[in-house]
Amino acid sequence: MKKRLSYFSICCVVFFLLFSVFMAWYLPSMSSVRSKADETRRNLETSIGREGKQQDEYDRAVAELPLVLEELKEKEPLAEEAEQTVANLKARKKELTAEKKKLEAEGNPGSANPENSSGDEVTSNE
Repeated sequence: MKKRLSYFSICCVVFFLLFSVFMAWYLPSMSSVRSKADETRRNLETSIGREGKQQDEYDRAVAELPLVLEELKEKEPLAEEAEQTVANLKARKKELTAEKKKLEAEGNPGSANPENSSGDEVTSNE
C-alpha cells in the first residue's frame, strides 16, 4: 500500500506541476490577447465613428450641390462681365502705354529721365 501511495503522490505532484506550467503560460498570453482585442475594438469603433462623420459630410455636400450650382449659374454672367472688363482695361492700358511712348518721343527726344517727362520736378522732403 505504501508503494501505491507514493505513485499517487508522484502523479499528484506531476499533475500540479503541469497545471502550474500551463497557468504560467495561459494567463499572460490571454492577458495579451485581451489587450489586443480591446485595442482592435477601440480602433474599430474609432473607424466606424470617422466613417459616419465622413458620410454625414458627404451627404451634406451632396444636398448643398444643387444650391451651389444654382448660385454659380447666377454669378456666371457677372464673371463673364468682369472678364470682359479686365480684357477691355488691358487693351486700354496698352493703348495708353503706346500713346505715352509716342508723346514722350515727340515731346522730349533728349530727355534723360523718361519717367519724369511731364516737366514736374521731383523734390525730396527730408
